[in-house]
Amino acid sequence: MRIDIYSDTVCPWCFLGKRRFELALALRPQYEPKVCWRAFELNPDLPWEGVERMAYLAAKVGDAARIAEMDETLTRHGEAIGLQFRFDLIQRMPNSRRSHLLIALAGRRGLQAKTKDRVMQAYFQEGVDIGDVEELVRLGAECGLAEREVRSALILRVGQDGVVAAERHASALGISGVPTYIFDGLYTISGALDPPTLARIFDQVDEYATAREPAP
Repeated sequence: MRIDIYSDTVCPWCFLGKRRFELALALRPQYEPKVCWRAFELNPDLPWEGVERMAYLAAKVGDAARIAEMDETLTRHGEAIGLQFRFDLIQRMPNSRRSHLLIALAGRRGLQAKTKDRVMQAYFQEGVDIGDVEELVRLGAECGLAEREVRSALILRVGQDGVVAAERHASALGISGVPTYIFDGLYTISGALDPPTLARIFDQVDEYATAREPAP
């Protein structure tokens, strides 16, 4: 089973979805899917230095009461699976391109999942500005990447063509929201689905794959 997951590092539902996905895999240990995290930028036009988070949300969502309600909903969903959001620590809404470049580099070094998790954890639980080069260099080093290589990749934008290609492919597939899961290149499902639902989808995909196998 192959699972391609499109998500953005600044999307709280993607962070929630990642944890739920991991719990779903734990419910079905018989499956060992090949998982590939694909880049998707919700705000590709943000300046490289990002913007102030509350100002961004006020322009996009509306009044402070609605923003607080959204944060509370996500916090409640997170707590249900042992995930703690710390929206109070987040000051910036970063441009996420650099974080995707870091994750792409990590993918080439066999550290993609670990780095993806660390970046999102840093943003949503520690309030780290994941658009900042030096912060990303630090996070990459924590995951086992060479500082010099990370800094060079971020400054020279190494791997950017691959990030852009992934996003164009997502657009061609009609993906407009994340997280979105593509199973075996055939079945597409969107949303931060709960672990039991995802586990049942694993079963269905496995059944479909078995049915597609030629008879002996």
